Amino acid sequence: MASRDEIHAVFADPQLNGMDRLYQSIGARLNAGETFDAAYAAVMEAGGEPATTWIRFCVQCATRFEEPPMESDFLAVLEDHCRRPEATE
Repeated sequence: MASRDEIHAVFADPQLNGMDRLYQSIGARLNAGETFDAAYAAVMEAGGEPATTWIRFCVQCATRFEEPPMESDFLAVLEDHCRRPEATE
């Protein structure tokens, strides 16, 4: 199973345009006081570029791990990236 460090490495090299927009979309909701789960669900439900980017990123990542990481670990790393100061501005 992938470690958090391995997951962070994949996020550090996403090779996809739009990841910053995804982080900012969720980060803005976090800044407004929403929980990560609510912010993530709202951004995915809204669709558009952030949701499409996330789907493309997940598909791309499927080939980057020998064993897929636990969903909770993968989402925890997404949350880490969304809480960074540059994402919540």
